[in-house]
Amino acid sequence: MSLYKQLWLAILLLLALVFGVSLLVTTLSAKAYLEKQLAIKNADNATALALSLGQQGADDVLMELTLAAQFDTGFYELIELSDPDGKPLVRRASGVDNGAAPGWFMRLLPIQVPPGIATVQDGWQQAGTLTLQSHSRFAYRELWEGTLQLALTFLLAAIGAGVVGSLALRR
Repeated sequence: MSLYKQLWLAILLLLALVFGVSLLVTTLSAKAYLEKQLAIKNADNATALALSLGQQGADDVLMELTLAAQFDTGFYELIELSDPDGKPLVRRASGVDNGAAPGWFMRLLPIQVPPGIATVQDGWQQAGTLTLQSHSRFAYRELWEGTLQLALTFLLAAIGAGVVGSLALRR
């Protein structure tokens, strides 16, 4: 095998190894970060929405309209209000949106985040429990786009290293 081919092979193997390790570390780190941020967002949004519902005086119609308006923003997979005994009063749920990333990618890196849970108060009385789950499609989109950007960067680096190596060997 010529020195030229050996150089190309060495560069490709080295970059493939570096790419694989970088992709794994970066993607898992980004996934953990996004899961943590979604968990915080779930808790904060549930608390804020429960406080807003409590200020409406436990009016069932107003609470349902408020929850429907919040759900219709498209940022939530689930919003559920249960009475103090756990019986669901209002439930809005959406299916999984597969348009954010390829299905195989979503199955390979499942984003699992606990829902935000907060108590709705009517004065000193508990009016219910609010459960809220933010949509994970935004996290999947960010994770997928970051992975594609990393792959493109490494592809360009491999081509650049190959061109520089070829020019150096021709001298």
